[in-house]
Amino acid sequence: MYAGNAYYDLNGSNGTPIAGIALASTGNKDLRWETTTQTNAGIDLGLFNNALTINFDWYLKDTKDMITAPPVLSTAGEGASYLANTGDMRNMGFELNVDYHSPDYHGFSWSGNFNLGHYENKVVKLNDFVNTIGGDVRLMVGQPMGVYYGYVADGLFRTMEDVANHAEQTGKGLGRIRYRDIDGNGLIDEKDQCVIGNPNPNVSMGLNLDFKYKGVSLSMFFYSELGFDIINSTKRQLQFMSYGDRSSNRSVEILNAWSAENPDATIPAISATDVNNEVRMSTYYVENGSYLKMKYLKLGYDLPQRALKPWHCQGLNIYAQLENVFTITGYSGLDPELPLGGYGARIDNGPYPRSRNFSLGLNMNF
Repeated sequence: MYAGNAYYDLNGSNGTPIAGIALASTGNKDLRWETTTQTNAGIDLGLFNNALTINFDWYLKDTKDMITAPPVLSTAGEGASYLANTGDMRNMGFELNVDYHSPDYHGFSWSGNFNLGHYENKVVKLNDFVNTIGGDVRLMVGQPMGVYYGYVADGLFRTMEDVANHAEQTGKGLGRIRYRDIDGNGLIDEKDQCVIGNPNPNVSMGLNLDFKYKGVSLSMFFYSELGFDIINSTKRQLQFMSYGDRSSNRSVEILNAWSAENPDATIPAISATDVNNEVRMSTYYVENGSYLKMKYLKLGYDLPQRALKPWHCQGLNIYAQLENVFTITGYSGLDPELPLGGYGARIDNGPYPRSRNFSLGLNMNF
């Protein structure tokens, strides 16, 4: 009977295991804070009596002595793992902020704020033992943080000639995913894995716009991230009958799966078994997550002062607001704006998408 490393069956194989304590890791008296050295260069501009301001900042940040867990021999026993200051990383990027406030045009005015950011990071060192940590998501020397690692899916086998001419691949067949022979040795194995995705965006942007005409105001906020990858893990459950509970629902997409009558399909043939190991990490599950969102839209009205006298207040604003107005994206999942996982990875395991909220309200000032 097994109930974890911290349990022990005091009464034999048919007894009830008793909870105990197991050593999770070994302490390190030399462990210390990581250190960061940063260089910044920037420019601040104010134009048209500061109606238009521009701020630009470039930075280079080197982080040393990051805390990592070096590998230990399995023969070292329980709790042999430890933390040490071994990792180095470099971050470089820029931030641009543009702010504008218009003059008053007979009761009409508007303002806008635009910000744009770009960063690149690279793992410089992990430790003296390994250059890679992780599995499907990894820290790798010379690569950005949290890159995705796996096989390159080269479409499906559509003809018997495709199957015959491809490298040796266990489980290959018509309608199955074809994996690229990276090293060219005629065999698909773990040596054919490579970096297949990056969770770090090339650019992130935000835009605030505010318009006012006498007592009426209109506000909106847009946000965008471009050039990053998502692991769409939900495709395993939605498109493969061999994954998870076979009685659970699948996506309507599998109605267009490969078959002899549908040879141009991009979804593998339906199968109750996974002899081709198609749930393995591959580019089949990696998608571009770029998106543009309108995060909110707000319409308000300030009642004129003469209408406020019976209320004995200084100001009253009535407003209607809509949150999560729309999303523009090519991502096939429910929402490309995902919580970040370990190493900054963006893995879609089916979190509940952000809801669209409509609200009405008023603000009174006395």
